[in-house]
Amino acid sequence: MGLAHDYATAILHRGRVPMDPADFVPDWADGPRKGKHYPGVDRLPLPEGRYPAEAAVDRGLAPAQPAGPDDGFDLDSLSGMLLDSYGLTGRRLAVQANTDLNALPFYPLANWSRGSASGGGLYPVSVHWVSGAGGPVPPGLHYYSTRHHAMHRLLTGDVTGEVRAALGGEGAPGADADHYLVLGVKYWQNAFKYNNFAFHVVSMDLGALTQTWRIWARARGLEVEPLLWFDEERLARLLGVQGDAEGVFAVVPLRWRSDAPEPAPGSAAARAA
Repeated sequence: MGLAHDYATAILHRGRVPMDPADFVPDWADGPRKGKHYPGVDRLPLPEGRYPAEAAVDRGLAPAQPAGPDDGFDLDSLSGMLLDSYGLTGRRLAVQANTDLNALPFYPLANWSRGSASGGGLYPVSVHWVSGAGGPVPPGLHYYSTRHHAMHRLLTGDVTGEVRAALGGEGAPGADADHYLVLGVKYWQNAFKYNNFAFHVVSMDLGALTQTWRIWARARGLEVEPLLWFDEERLARLLGVQGDAEGVFAVVPLRWRSDAPEPAPGSAAARAA
């Protein structure tokens, strides 16, 4: 019934029938970077975000409420959502006196983790912010660096029209948004460790991330609804990635507040503008 069906069958039965190659051992020395590296680009540090007292998990799990005319994201809420889900917020350091493990107590070898479930904190889904008109920074394409909790500017200019076209044009779901998060996966970042199991792993990572965003946003009266049907090749060209090396898995339209405050004079966002 096709390759997808065969792969799903192998995943379901892998507890009894090991997936090929059964004797696979990762080559740790050949491991990839833990994130993308863009030397020489402008970096926009993000604020830590506010924590409203009413933003509890039970509210995030409750049914959605009708959005008001002033409900929407601003830079503070976008930053908070990214930090709480994919920012490196946890650090574990093994301090001990075992002489045969003398490397573990050193700070550079600490284990980092993030807020979102699944996959740990090493090889996250890549998050790109396509900012449009009316935002806190000039329109453009940005990459979210989890290590720095900052946006790296990759392109200046309003390219939200490309995203809308990839979604299906005027009238398509999400086409009325002015800002988008585009989620991608670099296959080698997981395949070097998981081999043929990697595609299943990254699919779980994507689902864990988007559901984390749903809960986080709804707890604050916001809504996040990922879109999974679009022109992947068109978005890959926009991001400058090769489709066989990095796939575009989801687009998340962001409804932006019409009265979102302007960046304070002297702030990082104001300097970027």
